[in-house]
Amino acid sequence: MERWFTVSSTSWAPTTIRQTRSVLDRYLHPHLGSIPVGSLTAARIDELYAELGRSGSAKGGPLSGGTVARVHVVLRSALAQAARWEWIWDNPAMRTHRITVPKREMHPPTPAELETMLSHVAEHDQQFYVFLVLAAYTGARRAQLLALRWDNVSLTAGRVAFRAGWVEGPDGPVLADTKTKQSHVVDLDPGTCEILAGYAAMVEAPVGEGFVFSDDGGATAWKPNRVTKAFGRYRQALGLRQFRLHDLRHFMATQMLEAGIPIVTVSRRLAHRRVSTTLDRYAHSVTGGDAQASATLRSVIEAAIDQTAGPAADDDPGEGWDSKERAEPDPIKSSYPQLGTAMRAAT
Repeated sequence: MERWFTVSSTSWAPTTIRQTRSVLDRYLHPHLGSIPVGSLTAARIDELYAELGRSGSAKGGPLSGGTVARVHVVLRSALAQAARWEWIWDNPAMRTHRITVPKREMHPPTPAELETMLSHVAEHDQQFYVFLVLAAYTGARRAQLLALRWDNVSLTAGRVAFRAGWVEGPDGPVLADTKTKQSHVVDLDPGTCEILAGYAAMVEAPVGEGFVFSDDGGATAWKPNRVTKAFGRYRQALGLRQFRLHDLRHFMATQMLEAGIPIVTVSRRLAHRRVSTTLDRYAHSVTGGDAQASATLRSVIEAAIDQTAGPAADDDPGEGWDSKERAEPDPIKSSYPQLGTAMRAAT
């Protein structure tokens, strides 16, 4: 596995290197490191996953399904490389039981909860307050906000450009590409521009490439864990329910969609590569569509019933109707008026 890591990690993002290193050191080397690669079986791998699921956490408790799934991804990739090198003839990790991970439900804060938190933070930490305002109003990821530089901020145009990410690498925070490998620009509302302008004056924002969120005049950005821990402390101090810093991104998306903002606009603001990604994650927040579909279906059915029912019994059928046909109506056709009446009564 170390040979695979050394060869493959040269092209990985810093976060991927750090996370993979952690999986190797915490879970794979201690449990499988002594087994020759040619002797590793699917049964032994399944036993490992079961063991991790029972007592694989640092405190001896169950390891989350998501973490077990990451262990599987790392092991499967390493064994796939072993197969390409012809050290083994097949990949036993491909024949293990499928690991199912329940989809995480989103629990973004409500507008009232967000306002409570922002008001509290504004009284205690102006810099972190500005960070949270940008997180909630732009929907940017933590890494993008921390990598934001003053030359990517245009208060005149009311825009910020996110061009990089500030992430934890194997040896500390480093600059990296954004998650989508693409830069994107987000428009700011006048209120957010005013807050950012006041913050720039307060910290005497440096001209050029200085980081917006920094304690040394823009030379170094805040550490990623700093903002995550600060967010948790403030939330707990206020007695608010459990939600994460990343949930501010979900807050922006759900609030915009519920307000009727087109999903294409929201997707672009989130910097998703495809609108389908946004739709898959936030379809529940697109309001009005299901109610309109239900009403449309009812109108279609009722219109069909009315047309099929034909003229009412006391209407003049007009010329061309045979008296015998009037005396002996088709039993199936004659049932439609009663069907229409029954459906209307049911509603």
